[in-house]
Amino acid sequence: MTKKRLFLITACILMLTIPLVGCNGGDIGKGAETHEEKGHAHGEYEWIGLFELKAGKYLFNFGASEDETMDVGFIKMGENIVDLDHHAAHLMATEKETIKQESEFVVKPDYAYTLEMDKKQGHIYFTIKEDGTYAIVTEHMPSESNMQILDENEVEILPIEEYEAEEHSR
Repeated sequence: MTKKRLFLITACILMLTIPLVGCNGGDIGKGAETHEEKGHAHGEYEWIGLFELKAGKYLFNFGASEDETMDVGFIKMGENIVDLDHHAAHLMATEKETIKQESEFVVKPDYAYTLEMDKKQGHIYFTIKEDGTYAIVTEHMPSESNMQILDENEVEILPIEEYEAEEHSR
């Protein structure tokens, strides 16, 4: 391999990896505006709740909502998640499947959805296939629509930890 070719390959590798290196960092609980200030194209969210969920069927129960939709992402926690805030921001920037009121969907880990909201009250069922700790990331604060997560017995499941995006905790 010639020196010129080796130099070009090295230069290409550096050009491809520098943006990735510059995109790490950040602590949990810091909002998406941190990423926006750095000029990155990340999605926005207001809240993350960590939930211990068993395989089974659950219900998003909503009260009245002024919003027509709410984006919600699911992240199955594991050793691969080193910066939840950053991971959530990327997830919320992805294309989303739209879920209608009174319907049901199977959660795909590391996937985001657009839930259709109702002006009075709403219900959307979801199924978890594998036990684990899941981060549920929401575009709006759960209190804005009185969001609850209920198990099969209609018992409310509370987060074991929760975080607000920095811009909303001031």
